Amino acid sequence: MHCGDETEDRTDVTKLDKIARLAEMAEAKSAKRARKKDELADHAITALKQLGYARTSLRDIAEMSGVAVGTLHYYFEDKVDLITYCVRRYKVGFVANIAEILDADVAPEQLTKSFIKGLSQSIEHDAETHRLWYDIRSQAMFDPAFEEVVTDIEDGLIGLVATYLERLGRPTDKAETVYLVLDACFRFHIQAFLKGQDTAPARFERKAVELLAPLL
Repeated sequence: MHCGDETEDRTDVTKLDKIARLAEMAEAKSAKRARKKDELADHAITALKQLGYARTSLRDIAEMSGVAVGTLHYYFEDKVDLITYCVRRYKVGFVANIAEILDADVAPEQLTKSFIKGLSQSIEHDAETHRLWYDIRSQAMFDPAFEEVVTDIEDGLIGLVATYLERLGRPTDKAETVYLVLDACFRFHIQAFLKGQDTAPARFERKAVELLAPLL
């Protein structure tokens, strides 16, 4: 091999190394930005689930997050972008938790009990965050900016019900209907729990068993 060829090869390797380092730096920067967005979103949810969409400003969220309003604007275009990110982040986690329950290798009767119990526990532990979801879902009827995230989340929730029906050996074409019935029951008992009715989660379980009984 000629000396010129060796030099050219070394140059090519150096360029590849530089490209690889730049790619690693870009990936690390992107990951850091994502972590910061998640951190800000967690603080934002704390404010939003207490005050609701309409009564919460970016300044309120910034104060609870311990950052400047300008910092929020750096990571999110506006209040809608921030709230959309928050709701999607929480609901994705909720869907994943219920999906894990439905993935368990148990008999249909036990699966139904576990499914209902998972929803009941979510009422007890995450009622305020679910309230924010219902708030945003209602806002979507007035503000098109929320339509996409609401549609995506509801598609995911209907998908959970379809998975449940499939596990029971039932046709999945009624998934949307079953979802609508369960969702109405879920929302009703969340509202009762937020009013101070501590028995609401247990009452939800009994009512959900009654609603789902025909499927078994």
